Amino acid sequence: MKKNLVLMMTGMVFILQLACGTAFATDEVVTVCVDTEYPPWTWVEKGEVKGFDWELWQFIAQDNGFTIEPSFVPWPQSLIAVEKGQADVQAGGVSFTCDRAEKLSFAKPYWRHSFFALVRADSDLNGVTALSMGAKVGSLMGTSLMWLENNLKAKGVDVTLQAYDSTDLGMKDLENGRIDTMFVDGPTAKSFIEKGRNVKAVGQGYGYDFTAYSVPKGDPKNLIPKIEKSIKKAYESGKWAELVAKFLPGSPVVSVPMDVDYDKDVCTK
Repeated sequence: MKKNLVLMMTGMVFILQLACGTAFATDEVVTVCVDTEYPPWTWVEKGEVKGFDWELWQFIAQDNGFTIEPSFVPWPQSLIAVEKGQADVQAGGVSFTCDRAEKLSFAKPYWRHSFFALVRADSDLNGVTALSMGAKVGSLMGTSLMWLENNLKAKGVDVTLQAYDSTDLGMKDLENGRIDTMFVDGPTAKSFIEKGRNVKAVGQGYGYDFTAYSVPKGDPKNLIPKIEKSIKKAYESGKWAELVAKFLPGSPVVSVPMDVDYDKDVCTK
């Protein structure tokens, strides 16, 4: 009788856990590449990882019952680390590109952003002159730099481009007068301004990119379905709105993950 009662209670607990959506803890550890200086997506403050992506990944891990560990690999090398399977996920405001999709697999996007042109607070440059007339323009290596190369340099616009491994290094060079303009994604631009950096935005809305999490090609750990499921759950539970309000104040709360077909909507354009 007692044995049957114990079995029945165990079964009820199991059913309740399923009904409540509680994931069972596993021994699985997911290594997440994060940028130490890329607010509001990820950054490190007094030894603690912070940011929109990091808190979202804490939610994803809890929802799926695995543990996450940060990997502090410099930005240019982090994509290579994921490509080679040395890390499981690249997080921190990573944009989808068709070239990257040849080496990595991407979950559906969770954000869409445009680019901003930042100049020193005392600069006379505007949204046009900051990106022309011999301006020295800095950008993080990646999609923002590719946008400058494809839309300015390739079309004969008179600019000198400076690539950076870290957005913060570029911001310091901007503040110290080593470059005229820093070209970054909108959320990052707003974050640096809100943190009191000696910069201002003089132009915005230059193109757009989709932000998404990338994993090794073929998704060997089957993470993409888990990522997309948990992002949807975050949106439906209100967690998403909470993170947007905390890290991206003023931004619209739209349904995620976004229903984007990369091949059709991005790579065939």
